[in-house]
Formats: sequence, structure tokens, C-alpha cells
Amino acid sequence: MPIRIVKNKTPKVVLFYTAFCPFSNFHPTEFSAKYQEKTLSFNCSEQYLMYRKAIIAEDPESADNILKMAKPLLMKRAGRKLKMSEEMLKEWSSKSGDVMFDGCLQKFSQNENLRLTLFRTHGMFLAEASARDKLWGIGLGVNDKRAEDRKQWKGANKLGKILEKVRDELWENEEFRRDRELIEKEDEEKRCESLEKS
Repeated sequence: MPIRIVKNKTPKVVLFYTAFCPFSNFHPTEFSAKYQEKTLSFNCSEQYLMYRKAIIAEDPESADNILKMAKPLLMKRAGRKLKMSEEMLKEWSSKSGDVMFDGCLQKFSQNENLRLTLFRTHGMFLAEASARDKLWGIGLGVNDKRAEDRKQWKGANKLGKILEKVRDELWENEEFRRDRELIEKEDEEKRCESLEKS
């Protein structure tokens, strides 16, 4: 199951993992983004993240290669192989959160079904339940009982927090008022049911 909701908490906690989940950076999603006067097409938010990392690494060849890739895991590996000076790593560390926010904002603003799924989490906490990732995730797996308690999380959950920020910004955007009103008609139980089927 790509999404598991901890329902005995207030607010509820949405634990997600695997590429099948719309909140994952590996989830296949077409969107475009303007960067340095160019409008580029991306097939997932991982591609956007690693492309921007390659730009900071001053490696245009790797950036172009990442744009041609179809598999998110290969993009991630390409991003890890980038040769970066200490200064570049520092810059990436300070900018990666904003880059992720930009990519997710484009992804969810341009894809109605994904946006509706994100809107269904309104008022809930989002958490990437990755046992291996203590930066973007919570450092605990989706089926780990400790993942149900935010006080026991082992990671910073940067992706979860960014998705909440993206959700809240789009929720307030008049352009998506119809989507918001649609979700507001659903009770919480129905929203949770729909999320767990995502």
C-alpha cells in the first residue's frame, strides 16, 4: 500500500512510500518548468531535483543526460555521482529545499488528479516513510509502529513538510477554488478512503 493513514492521531498522519504514491518524487508525472529563460519538460519531480543539482555542480552534460532519462532511480544515481566542491555542496544543501518546493509546486499545480489527492490530505501531516532516508524522510518504514508517533521519527521529513507547504499554497490559490470546494464536500472518512486507494 503506497499510503497508510494513522487515524488515531489528531491531526491524522499520512505515511507514504514507493513510486506508486503520487507524493513520491519517483511517481511518473509530466510537468514543465521554466529555468534560466528555458521551459523544460520533466517526467517526475526527482528528474527536476537532479537536473537542478547538476546545474549547481556546473555539469551541463550530466544535466542534459538527466533530462533524457526515463527511470527515476537512474536520475538519483546520476545526481549522486556529480563531482561537487565543498562550496557547491554547501550551496546545494542550502537550496535543495527551495528546488524541491519549486518542482512539487509545478507537479501538483499542473496535474489535476494529483492536486486533488494532495488536497485530500488538507489538515493532515504528510510523512515520507523511508527507513533509509533521514533527510527527506522520517528514517522509519511505512509499517514500523514508531512511524505512527511523530515524536519517534528518526529523520527530518523535509519532503513531507515541503508537500504540506505546496498543498497549503495551492489550497489558497483562487485558480484551484473549484478543486478545494470539491474536496470540502467530502467528509474526512471519505478522503482517507480515497487516499488509501491512491
